[in-house]
Amino acid sequence: MAEKEYERLTRARPRARFAVISSGNSSLWLGKDHLLCIDTNGYTENYKRFYFRDIQAFLIRKTPRYKWWSVVTGLLAAGFLLPIAFSTEVWLQYIFGVVGGLFSLIFVINLALGPSSACQLRTAVQLEELPSLNRLRRTRKELDRLRPLLVAAQGALPPEEIFSRVREFPGSETSSASGASDVTSGAVEDSNVPPRII
Repeated sequence: MAEKEYERLTRARPRARFAVISSGNSSLWLGKDHLLCIDTNGYTENYKRFYFRDIQAFLIRKTPRYKWWSVVTGLLAAGFLLPIAFSTEVWLQYIFGVVGGLFSLIFVINLALGPSSACQLRTAVQLEELPSLNRLRRTRKELDRLRPLLVAAQGALPPEEIFSRVREFPGSETSSASGASDVTSGAVEDSNVPPRII
């Protein structure tokens, strides 16, 4: 039996948040030495390969989408289920109960999936949005799976060397005595200097 060349990492997720018609979907696949991002809109498929040796960073940030979905679906569920307690009409109780139950199910699923996130993949030439990694728990799980593959392709840097390389960047405030106050205040004058955790 032939060995699979690719392994699915994520299911297809829509690229546009609120698009209903002609919304492109994106999925992520794991190859032997690269990630494959497949974008499809029903008529065409675009393939983008990101080799492990070229990946510089994964940028992850939490988004408020999780909270808004929780608030909206929770209010809609309560809005449909509350009138059932005051209504004596059986048909109205069934209709409101079914709709309220549907919103309650969406509310529970959203809570179970956990906080939402946005993930971007950075290489030397581009910053690619990865919409299929849209939940923080799933993103961390997949990145923990990718980390050994990235280290095997690029090697690992000890923490001391990372700090010394950051200090070597042009315009780095840590390389001069005058820049020491800028580091403590958090001010960065050069936009090419990477952000620091202080």
